[in-house]
Amino acid sequence: MYKITKQKMVILGAFILGILISMYIKSLDASKVYITLEKKKEIENQIEITKKEIKKLKKSKINYENRLKYYDDVIQDDNKSIDDLMKEELENLKEISGFSNEVGEGIIITIKDSDQELSNNQNPNDLIVHDIDILRIINDLKKSGSKAISINGERILPLSKIKCSGATITVNDRTYGQPFIINAIGDKESLTASIISPQSYASLLKDGYGIYIKVEEKDEIIINSYKKSK
Repeated sequence: MYKITKQKMVILGAFILGILISMYIKSLDASKVYITLEKKKEIENQIEITKKEIKKLKKSKINYENRLKYYDDVIQDDNKSIDDLMKEELENLKEISGFSNEVGEGIIITIKDSDQELSNNQNPNDLIVHDIDILRIINDLKKSGSKAISINGERILPLSKIKCSGATITVNDRTYGQPFIINAIGDKESLTASIISPQSYASLLKDGYGIYIKVEEKDEIIINSYKKSK
């Protein structure tokens, strides 16, 4: 008798539990979607990326609006045509990208390997001009306001590659031997200071390792436009 009653209680409990589960499922909002924590993070990351894209687009929109206003103001105030403005823009882009000839005051730097005797335990590479040395000097010139730079007549662009191989360097896929001659257009006093000041990298090469470095100031320097190698 006790066993039968227990079985009936279990069946009744299961029946009631089934009814409760059924009621709970029916009470769920079908419009709600339940996702995993991993999916939630993925959606949050996508939202953040979208927000950044929107911010960039808004910034671009403002820049274009300002540019359009500039064109309108110039046309009205200076009586210039759209063609005139486009030509000015083209010349400006050529100057920035290195595809125009540049003329102006500046300096000429001549660089050669050191001719001093190798001291005991000294690395022979310390007395040789490397690509990193040329790059550091060029960066110093840019920081001092140089508008155009060339190495052995080769125009330096923002993406120009400079590599050394023994006593030669390769610039824009063309190879040049010593001496390495750097022409830089800009305020000649500022450019000279960037090379000869005691704290400059060029002074370190000259005074520390005997690298030959000569600086000449010029009232007029001509730097030709970039020419693609064949």
